Amino acid sequence: MAPTLRCPGVVLVWLFAVVLSVGPVAEARTTLVKGEGGWSLQVDGRPHVAKGVTFSGSAGSAAYEQDCARLAALGVNTLRTWGVGPQTQPLLDAAHKHGLKVLVGLWMRHGQPGAEDDDSFDYLTDTAGMKKQREDTLESVRRYKDHPAVLAWGVGNEVILNSPNDAAKEAYARFLEGVVRDIKKVDDAHPVISVDAWVLAVKWWEKLVPSLDAYGLNVYGRGLQALPEALRKEGATKPWLITEFGAQGEWDAPKDERGVPREPDDREKHAVIVDAWNTLLAPHVRTGDCLGLFVFNFSSTFDHSSLWLGMLSGKSTRPAWHAVREAYTGQKPQPPLPEVGALVVQGVKKETSGSWADVAFEVKDPQGRPLDISFAYNFRGAATRFERGEVIRLRATPGATPNSWRVKLPSVKGPIKLYGLAKDASGNLMTATTSVLISSAP
Repeated sequence: MAPTLRCPGVVLVWLFAVVLSVGPVAEARTTLVKGEGGWSLQVDGRPHVAKGVTFSGSAGSAAYEQDCARLAALGVNTLRTWGVGPQTQPLLDAAHKHGLKVLVGLWMRHGQPGAEDDDSFDYLTDTAGMKKQREDTLESVRRYKDHPAVLAWGVGNEVILNSPNDAAKEAYARFLEGVVRDIKKVDDAHPVISVDAWVLAVKWWEKLVPSLDAYGLNVYGRGLQALPEALRKEGATKPWLITEFGAQGEWDAPKDERGVPREPDDREKHAVIVDAWNTLLAPHVRTGDCLGLFVFNFSSTFDHSSLWLGMLSGKSTRPAWHAVREAYTGQKPQPPLPEVGALVVQGVKKETSGSWADVAFEVKDPQGRPLDISFAYNFRGAATRFERGEVIRLRATPGATPNSWRVKLPSVKGPIKLYGLAKDASGNLMTATTSVLISSAP
């Protein structure tokens, strides 16, 4: 059975900036061509397979040009965004300067609070709201359609997933068809796709949104191997892109005895991306069913989602960074990454709030270089979205034996995820995780 695959629980409306100015440039035309060998995405007549990442940026507007240069060096040729704003133009300029294309996101509001955000919009009755979304979308298309970095339009992100019932899904799909038709009247030079989780939206797209050119599918983990059969069963007739991808997500991961989802280890996070591109998607790229892949996510935030799925955490590179480069260029990490084993809290299974715990953390550097070891936690009993994502550093001192530490637990009550963090001299950050159930203060 194919798993239920969803997007991480983070707000994915991102705005982008870069301090950059370029002169007038000619529009590039993107077309979808169907030949004997299947579909082909072409830019000005040249095939373009998206070797992509989703993009939020590393350090604000001043770093966006540097971000694009770094990603191009990894073999990335396409970025994906979720929404537009006043800073989209500079991002497109930076991408074009470094030879990157952009799947430009056009945000659509969600019908209920969920994994994406905390919005709630009624596609059954809110005619004024739908009119505004349509007008705002078309204005964005008019503003950016002539930029040569634009590859295609990505309308909405997981709206079908975050709709409360079938009536709402149908209403949104009918609205989406009208928006797609209007986009094509304004811009006939770029394909239009829509994005949702797994294959949940395919039957709605097939029945009610025939004007879409291709489908965007957000898929995580090893369940990707079940995707082609799932698409066949849903009656998909159009090519597709994997618009988000990474290790198995928290929403799908099995829980441990304390009710905390088990995070895949860093070796798996690296391997799943390389295997997805080289093994699982390669046959479908050759036949033209799959038009490309976008790995989630290029962002510098240091939080629960970035440590689980991100290419960066703060300024440090994570396994997904190296996996993107290996998938798109064949280049393996050099020097080799630190080798991280188990993280174990020794003694009782229930610790006291604010107490010191004995922790074993197996880690070594293949070249014998010193590693910066630290610890942090994420409070899984948190109430707000921000609190659920916050990762907070902990005090720690070396233990009496190798690979042992004394870690001061936080003054909270409930389950926490404990992180062991190992950073090498090259800025590579590797982690191991476990959970701890903390009782009330002594």
